[in-house]
Amino acid sequence: MPSQRRVRLLVVAVIAMLVLTFYYSGEASKIQNQKFYRSTLEAMRAKEEAKHTKPKDKIQDTVVKPGAGAVGAQVGSADVERPAVPVAKVSESKSEEMEEIPIAGRTKMTVPKVKGVQDSSLNTGGSDEKKTEEKEEETTEQLDAKSELNSILKRAPVIIFSKSYCPHSKRAKNILLGHYDITPAPFVVELDQHPIGPALQQLLRENTGRGTVPNVLVNGKSIGGGDDVAALDQSDELASKLRQLGGKWISEVVHKTPESV
Repeated sequence: MPSQRRVRLLVVAVIAMLVLTFYYSGEASKIQNQKFYRSTLEAMRAKEEAKHTKPKDKIQDTVVKPGAGAVGAQVGSADVERPAVPVAKVSESKSEEMEEIPIAGRTKMTVPKVKGVQDSSLNTGGSDEKKTEEKEEETTEQLDAKSELNSILKRAPVIIFSKSYCPHSKRAKNILLGHYDITPAPFVVELDQHPIGPALQQLLRENTGRGTVPNVLVNGKSIGGGDDVAALDQSDELASKLRQLGGKWISEVVHKTPESV
């Protein structure tokens, strides 16, 4: 059994350990509280300083013009973007040149040139100067088509451009030749049997805007095809239309009666 002296020493040691434990734990909490307090104060001070501090100006780079030297240096902002200069798109428009050809000595037909005159200009020092003017020749077939068309239009004031197998052409010919007495009589051109029929049809397309048959021309002007002629006939306007466009070159237009047809 331990003696009383040892028991006292043991109790004293336990008490000393408890005292030391409480002491150091209290000091540690004080130190932690002091650090938290200081950091909080520093954060608040930094926030106040940030409010009163003016924003710093952006650093500008010095841009020196080439050849200007140190005296001609100009200061420009490095982070300022220069606006893009819009590039104007040059719109090109091609205008087809036209020329007039005489028709039977009575009127003129406006026909687009196959290859027109081309002008080339060169810009020098901001001013346009006309340099050259080149004229290209037409093909032999197109020249022949113009000559042949002029010759055909001299035959009569009313020309029926047709194709022998086309039912619409037959309808137009039946109305103009069978239902009316026209003086001078209309002249019929069968394009499918003509030596340069395709070239003539292309020339008519360019001039009248009508590339199909039949194509009825009165004094060089188209009045349409089979349906157009039939509509004018049914509305009893065909005779007056022929007189109006034919003028003095059509001496007589008589609508035949059903008995005489």
